[in-house]
Amino acid sequence: MSLSTFSIFYYGYDITPENNIMNFSEGGGELSATIAIGSYSFTSLAVAIETALNAAGALTYTVSVNRTNRTYTIAATGTFSLLALTGSQSATGPWSLIGFSADQTGMTTYTGSASGSTYTPQFILQDYIPSAHWRSAAQSTVNRTASGRVELIKFGDEQFIQCSMKYINNYTQPSGPITNNASGVSQFLTFMQFAISKAPMEFMADTANRSTFEKVILESTGESKDGVGFKIKEMYDQGLPGYYESGTLVFRVVE
Repeated sequence: MSLSTFSIFYYGYDITPENNIMNFSEGGGELSATIAIGSYSFTSLAVAIETALNAAGALTYTVSVNRTNRTYTIAATGTFSLLALTGSQSATGPWSLIGFSADQTGMTTYTGSASGSTYTPQFILQDYIPSAHWRSAAQSTVNRTASGRVELIKFGDEQFIQCSMKYINNYTQPSGPITNNASGVSQFLTFMQFAISKAPMEFMADTANRSTFEKVILESTGESKDGVGFKIKEMYDQGLPGYYESGTLVFRVVE
């Protein structure tokens, strides 16, 4: 089946030793919040930032997200400052990733600009199987007793999403179902380079409804059953040089 809506992925929320320190102040000198190193989704990074700030500061911090704008809002129970530029460790801060390009001072709440990266396929996803239609027992074992009784031992269930992406291109499109993107091919390649790192992403089947999302990792591609490689095919056989397709992609839904 295919979707009837365009889809979007949020991705790129990696915290490394190069960007895991947040310098901030509650009025009594510089403090440092250390975000746990790891690969996050858009929403799970908010939790990690909140945890780090609360561990380092005396105020109580909350970090919320705006899913439409991909922004983080950091709030506290008192006035505080985010030292994105002037902090002693600003060079190893997550500021550009989370949308803060300057110090924020004198307030109890700050909202950044758009964070992370997005990828929107230029055509409605094809060969689509939603997670509700693909469920499998995780790490399952089926035992059969001598009496014929069957017992299933499993560690939860897994859900998967399947799709293929077609008409990936850089051309200006006539009116029709394929969207314009002068960097369409390079943006797809950047997205897939991230996806094969097995880091989490957030998938929204409908760009107009970004509050409904699933956290996913790439499970497999046509090139790699483990999802650690990919190969795109130019659509020569369909008379479309310069247009590419992804082949079958499978994403596993993760908590």
